[in-house]
Amino acid sequence: MRKLVAMTHSFVFRQAVTCFAMAGAAFFFAALPARADLDIVEVTSPKGIKAWLVEDQADPMVSITFAFSGGRLQDPKGKEGLSYLMASMLTEGAGDLDADAFQQQFYETGAQLSFGVGTGEFSGSIDMLADDTEKPLELLSLALSSPRFDEKPLERVRAVAVSGIEQTSKDPDQRGGEALSAALYGNHPLGRPVTVETVDSIERGDLVDLHRKTLARSDLTIGVAGAIDPHTLGEVLDTVFGKLPSADEVAEIQPPAVKYGGKVFERAAQPQSSIVMVFPGVPRKSEDYYPASLAAYILGGGMAGRLSQELREKSGLTYGAYASLEPNRGWGNLSAAATTRAERAKESLQMARQIISRFAEDGPTREELERAKKYTIGSFAVDNLATTSSIAATLVGLQQDDLGMDYPDRMKELFGAVTLEEVKEISRRLLAVEPTVLVVGPDKG
Repeated sequence: MRKLVAMTHSFVFRQAVTCFAMAGAAFFFAALPARADLDIVEVTSPKGIKAWLVEDQADPMVSITFAFSGGRLQDPKGKEGLSYLMASMLTEGAGDLDADAFQQQFYETGAQLSFGVGTGEFSGSIDMLADDTEKPLELLSLALSSPRFDEKPLERVRAVAVSGIEQTSKDPDQRGGEALSAALYGNHPLGRPVTVETVDSIERGDLVDLHRKTLARSDLTIGVAGAIDPHTLGEVLDTVFGKLPSADEVAEIQPPAVKYGGKVFERAAQPQSSIVMVFPGVPRKSEDYYPASLAAYILGGGMAGRLSQELREKSGLTYGAYASLEPNRGWGNLSAAATTRAERAKESLQMARQIISRFAEDGPTREELERAKKYTIGSFAVDNLATTSSIAATLVGLQQDDLGMDYPDRMKELFGAVTLEEVKEISRRLLAVEPTVLVVGPDKG
């Protein structure tokens, strides 16, 4: 949700979880013409709850996205997976409605509701037909303020989670991702995996306690798009969020002291090998974000990236290769990855290291930089403003990163102003560090 420039990729070690709770069979997303000229207004409810709104009365939908502080960082040691279980349980009964009654009533609205858990946030979204919002909003309010956390659905949700963990434990990429996280983050919460044992240790009281601590109005960010006016939205904000506590009790978790330079091998009986190299990145709020983003795109953003051109097109070593900047609050990574035949893994890794070293030393050409700027600026609207729901999510991201309402207009200037020397400098600084390397595959090669 927080990624506003579509040049980033994900790998298994990111471990962001989204729980798609329920979807009505008749629901359709409303596609809008991709645009950057958003008319954003801030709405404050009678109870003081704030939201950013892009009103479009021609849109048949209303989308609301929201985020609280929380997420995986709030999982106590030994109870990893707690935030995931809480997100999954919010639609398993609320108020006077047990799980079956709640889900049946929501299904009949035709709306879509989802809750998600990221590194440092708990988020949710609801998408509704503009002329039928009363019941979905009533149920959303119940789910947020009065979840039941009944034992029977808790055991069912736990069983599903355990089954998923057992299944993914057979996936070498998943195991490799967990090992990579441990190598990068150590005993920081991001380095601790969710296991069958940690999920089994979670009790109902843990869910109640986490809900009380995290779902509050003090650090609530809301984005709304579609056919709703500011006055009506003010009433909706109080209806949905007004019953929540005024202040959260989220613990302050320091950014991880990321350990680069490690080597991780995950054995897998398969014909191909996956290679990941993790270098230092930059925080999203850093001034270096813009040149670092362009550097990552030039190095490995799609088929035109240096890695793909050299490893795939010219040498035929890989099935695909990419690089991506992964900025977070207070820290970040820059990752490069490739997939190759197992017997050519060593050769592919060596060549990838050579390509990255040359890029760190020489930087991009002016032509590559201009092409990266053009792509980045042009893709923003397509990737972030093309649907009602994506606009609402983008409004939340703009607030979380303190980018301002005018960022969709200013981003062209921000990326356009990046100089060739700035990209060369940030490439030298980030890519000169010895990366943490993960290889998943058989022993040969």
